[in-house]
Amino acid sequence: MKMKNYLLYIFFLTLSLKGHSQDVSSASEKKNALAVSFGSPGLGLEYARKLSPKLNAKLVWHSFNLKDFEQEDVEIKDDVVDILANLEVAIIDAGIEYLPFTNSSFKLTAGVGFLSNVNANGVITYTEEVVFGDVTVSKNDIGEINADTSWSGVAPYLGVGFGRAIPKKRLGFGIEFGSYFTSSPDVKLTATKLLAPTAEQEENLKEALTTFKFIPRIQLRLAYSF
Repeated sequence: MKMKNYLLYIFFLTLSLKGHSQDVSSASEKKNALAVSFGSPGLGLEYARKLSPKLNAKLVWHSFNLKDFEQEDVEIKDDVVDILANLEVAIIDAGIEYLPFTNSSFKLTAGVGFLSNVNANGVITYTEEVVFGDVTVSKNDIGEINADTSWSGVAPYLGVGFGRAIPKKRLGFGIEFGSYFTSSPDVKLTATKLLAPTAEQEENLKEALTTFKFIPRIQLRLAYSF
């Protein structure tokens, strides 16, 4: 009888310890993460929340600013020009990641990007005089061309990658490849002095960019789970 009671005691103690262990494991499971990312469309700050073992929700803010990037002596046909470029990017993402395999960090990502400010600007100026037959025009009299291209609105995105948004360990690395699917950009073309007639090509430039409806989304991530 004593042996029977002893075995029952061991049995219930084991169940109790097992339940306690599961409770501790569940309580210590990390369901949140903060991350920084680098790549396109810029520097990103991210918050992620676990929805299920295979599904995570993410909110990301991307920002990038390239100001007065100058490329000198660029040859365009027979002319030599300088190009001054500016790029501003501000995008907010809301999306999910799905991990189809339990023992792999391979993931599928999807969501929408709110294009708060995506603008590319380029100013083209001539660096030397231009000769038209017997007429020589100095570079100061030629003028300049200013092209301004911007995207706005909401753009869905899709991607694939490796590395959980909420890593199993405290720190985790990841990489993602994908693209935003945007509408056609808004284009403005202005020109001065002798190049002023070039502005009439604005519609042609818009038409050339109608198929440019993708913004690459390539990122390296470092995440901290808690």
